[in-house]
Amino acid sequence: MEEHIIPDNDGKGYTKAFIGTDIEFVDPIKYYSDWEKRRVVSINKDILHLKNPFLASSLSKEFHEKFANEKWAERYKQILATEIPPNFISLLTSQTKREQEKLLKGQSLTPMQLIALIFKAWTDFGYSFSSYHAEHHHKGLDESALPTFIHVDKEQVKVSGNTTLTEGQLKNVVNQRKVTVSKFMDKDDTWHCIFTTYRSLRGEENWKDGQPHFHYLSDKWGISRKDAVAQFKSEKYPTTSIHIDLLDY
Repeated sequence: MEEHIIPDNDGKGYTKAFIGTDIEFVDPIKYYSDWEKRRVVSINKDILHLKNPFLASSLSKEFHEKFANEKWAERYKQILATEIPPNFISLLTSQTKREQEKLLKGQSLTPMQLIALIFKAWTDFGYSFSSYHAEHHHKGLDESALPTFIHVDKEQVKVSGNTTLTEGQLKNVVNQRKVTVSKFMDKDDTWHCIFTTYRSLRGEENWKDGQPHFHYLSDKWGISRKDAVAQFKSEKYPTTSIHIDLLDY
């Protein structure tokens, strides 16, 4: 995880961004635990500083770590208590593409269920975790003209940094970018991948009148893991007919 502090153009505040980087073949529980604790410590320091700068400056590293550990313990308990649809558990021991297609027909996942599945795949089945993020801007964009930060909320556009782009062009940068996020679970030569796109999350893909969803593929799809990752990193992700409704998003 990378933490970025982006000053506002008026000098009166800043935006703090936590950006997940690509990771490969890790223990997902340790990864998410470390990520969440770092985020909580950072945000808690900011909140306390705003409320009472003098008190905040006197608090020890141990105080913040204890608070973050307690928050993670609560979060971890929630994840472990999350019920995973049984077909996704069966998916981890499936042997053929046809079996996987049958298991995933009409299925859905919430973000919490996905994390719970990734954790269970590690603890109960020995699957490591990998995550990849790919982003491509629309053709013809002069990336040297981009500001440090763009945030679009309906008709409002917030920018940090210098740019020569108009407000309309900045909206297009955000809304027309192609982003794919893929989560892999690996065990020896067996792998399962659940992925989504920002177009799907915005309801712009042709599925159930804009229902956000995940896609799925695996080593049984006749594509190597190396080629799958390469395609995810390009502007065209691997073809798959599997749609998993994303709920509670």
